[in-house]
Amino acid sequence: MQSPHFLEFQSLVEHFSEQLFEAQLQDIMTNDNGVVLQFYRFTLTPHLVWMVFDLDMQRPFVGLFETNPWARLKSKKPMGLFLTAHLKNNIVNKISFQEKYGRILEIEFNTGYMIEFRLIPKQPNLLASVDKKKMSWFKPKDLVEVVNNEKYSNDIESRSVPYMLRQWLREREMIHDKNKKQQQSSMSSYESWVLQKQKDITKKTKALIALNEQINNPQIALFKMLGEHLKVYGLKSIPNELIDLIDYSQTASWNIQNCFSKSKQATAKITGALKRTEIIESELLDLEDLSEIKYQKFIKKQSEVKQFQASRKKTVGEFRKLILDTALGINCLMGKSAIDNLKLLRQSKAWDLWLHLKDFPSAYAIIQKNKDQKISDDMIRLSAQWLAKEGSKTKNIVDTKTAIVIVECRHVRPIKGDKIGRVTYNNAREMLITV
Repeated sequence: MQSPHFLEFQSLVEHFSEQLFEAQLQDIMTNDNGVVLQFYRFTLTPHLVWMVFDLDMQRPFVGLFETNPWARLKSKKPMGLFLTAHLKNNIVNKISFQEKYGRILEIEFNTGYMIEFRLIPKQPNLLASVDKKKMSWFKPKDLVEVVNNEKYSNDIESRSVPYMLRQWLREREMIHDKNKKQQQSSMSSYESWVLQKQKDITKKTKALIALNEQINNPQIALFKMLGEHLKVYGLKSIPNELIDLIDYSQTASWNIQNCFSKSKQATAKITGALKRTEIIESELLDLEDLSEIKYQKFIKKQSEVKQFQASRKKTVGEFRKLILDTALGINCLMGKSAIDNLKLLRQSKAWDLWLHLKDFPSAYAIIQKNKDQKISDDMIRLSAQWLAKEGSKTKNIVDTKTAIVIVECRHVRPIKGDKIGRVTYNNAREMLITV
């Protein structure tokens, strides 16, 4: 994409100034392309945002995003170490630009420390100053004053801030995907395994950040504080930070009940979030293990999965079979005994459909399909009628209406120790059929 001209740059700076007012710098990440600053924003909607400094020599860019677009591209750089050592946890005091030099962005922190970004094609740069210490991405060049008519030309069409952010993201994704395909074509099995682990780590890290935001949500304490205040003073003398939480169309007693209800719900969510955080942290530790032993276990598991898939194809002949769609390869299978039923269920995939007569003893019928394949109601009805006729021990079921239970196999669990094939299930839906 074309690097922002002066008027577009000016609108970007105004956007940053509004979005990052008094935001706290939480983390600094670097890669070969530039720097990402992670901020926690306390104003507007409090949450994490990421400011990206793209130091591409021909098309430099700066943008603010809701997620980190460079989370998967990390490498340690001197600038990253310098910023982490001196600017981490600083609060943004002011964001402005040097008009006389053109596209120069300045971020000033409450400590007086400064970051300067030069969005100038062929000489972009990122500079940081901490007291008398200075650091720059490239060797700094002298700045030249820009003539006013170069800045404010009415003939130049300006793009909106959201459009520029989307355009930059789309272009960077295309470049990343192209590089990724080139890398994967020459990757070994071990390198592919490591790459997948890195992707999983990124996903888990994002989930961890979201959970921490939920756990540290300041509104939880505010609702409880407001409830206590209303119990004593009613709707009088409400502190300024609590006014927005009041519903003045309702009574004081309703607001009290609402505040404590929301506080209780939030506390319950925090308990769940804390448990989930522990699980994710444990999973992250496991993902970070790149040892040879771990890799060999992965290879063994892959081999077992392939053997399982091969056995699934071979064992179809052991069961009764109804062909639903020859072109798409969709079939419905049914066991001949309780042992067959359990065997069929255990070798089915999570997204296959399990069918059973409701409130009547019968065999299982399982519709085998691909993960994202849609199964029509007509296919389900045909399979259910076949199950009712061929797999039911109930007499006089013909010409009667019968309910069929339909569940994804992921939600069906055999009862441990049961020898007649009984199961428990959830997330079921039902269909009424006439046999």
